[in-house]
Amino acid sequence: MDRRKPDHYTQKAKKAGYPARSVYKLEEIQTKYRLLRPKQRVLDIGAAPGSWSMYAAEQVSPQGSVVAVDLQDCRIPDSYRQITILKGDAFSPELTEAIKARGPYNVVLSDAAPATTGNRTIDSTASAALAEQCLLLAPSILRPPGALVIKIFQGGEEQELIRRLRQIFKSVKPFKPKSSRKNSFEIFLIATGLKSEAVRSDREKEESL
Repeated sequence: MDRRKPDHYTQKAKKAGYPARSVYKLEEIQTKYRLLRPKQRVLDIGAAPGSWSMYAAEQVSPQGSVVAVDLQDCRIPDSYRQITILKGDAFSPELTEAIKARGPYNVVLSDAAPATTGNRTIDSTASAALAEQCLLLAPSILRPPGALVIKIFQGGEEQELIRRLRQIFKSVKPFKPKSSRKNSFEIFLIATGLKSEAVRSDREKEESL
């Protein structure tokens, strides 16, 4: 399928006022796992152009909050007042501090993907590295029993990531939305029930630095 040609989900997103079709991936995740609830704090890593942040804001209600982080500009209407946009690298020291200052979070979402080359091995390795950064950040910003959603390109590295996620979360499930493009090799890892001991261990590491 030609990615430049608007498909059903692209047209549907445009009619609904979302800047990208990816919103329906999060909608499927929400329908199945019910991670987002009113009054929650949510962090959206790789938020641009903004569809996931907008959908998350609708789920957490005006009493909740969403922090949207991306290197690129987000196209989020001003009416979404509970969304704070931070432009930059979520894993840089400066942005990490800004992210932590607005936490702790109930849910961390990442639809982030590396710039693709067309080489599946290279792209999946880069995707795994990005997913690992989300995994490393999660214990320091999530409030137990928080949840983490990470996108990763399938290439073999996802099995090791699942193993490591299961060390700090009670449940980890791979999920492939129906709205993912047919030729996409992306999956989402849905990690729920952050363990309190994972947070304590992370804090002890920070204090020892």
